Amino acid sequence: MLRAFLLVYPFLVIYVTIGTLVFVPITWLIRDIRLLYWLSQTGIRIALLLSGVSLELVHPERARQYPTCVFISNHVSNLDPAALFMTLPRITVVLKESLGGIPLLGYVMRLGGFIYVNRSDRESRRRAVEASVAALRGGLSLLIFPEGTRSPDGKLLPFRPGPFSMAIEAEVPVVPITVHGTRDLMPKGAAAIRPGRITMRFHPPVPTAGMGQESRASLMQKVRETMASALSPTPG
Repeated sequence: MLRAFLLVYPFLVIYVTIGTLVFVPITWLIRDIRLLYWLSQTGIRIALLLSGVSLELVHPERARQYPTCVFISNHVSNLDPAALFMTLPRITVVLKESLGGIPLLGYVMRLGGFIYVNRSDRESRRRAVEASVAALRGGLSLLIFPEGTRSPDGKLLPFRPGPFSMAIEAEVPVVPITVHGTRDLMPKGAAAIRPGRITMRFHPPVPTAGMGQESRASLMQKVRETMASALSPTPG
């Protein structure tokens, strides 16, 4: 815990502050987000290294099997988005609106094309869906946690159908991902990161080309069964 508060979090504060003040203006000038995106991934990589966290990837080639897709992941810890963002190719992410209020970081994520949504506001949800589909059609992959919140016990919560509707509408495949170990390193409600290992399993992509919205339920069920099997004590 001391490592987190004396080393990791001070590093992140300094890194984000300097990165925002120096590289955001550069991004405005060159009109290209790639440098800022690389800087963000590098900051996360260093922070995890300082935390004593290692990352094991299983079948990472599946993340790049298609140029554009919807990545669907389980969610048990605040470490999940960071580890996924560091690992995946260029993505946009649908986040709860309150995260946009984080000083500096909220603005940087917005600049990077992240999509904020107020789940209690129907109009906000509609705009988020439209923005997500537009991003997919524009060639930018999407990361979504279909449970909508962190699972307190590691078991999959009910899935929201929105991500699967987006994949069908944009005709891009769904790539299920199961993240293992983050709950032990940073459980829900914890403020510090413990040293340890994160394992990230990429499952076979599920194509959606030719599907209609009437196939949404079966697509969602197939993805959920794949993820539940991998997260069970004796994965299939």
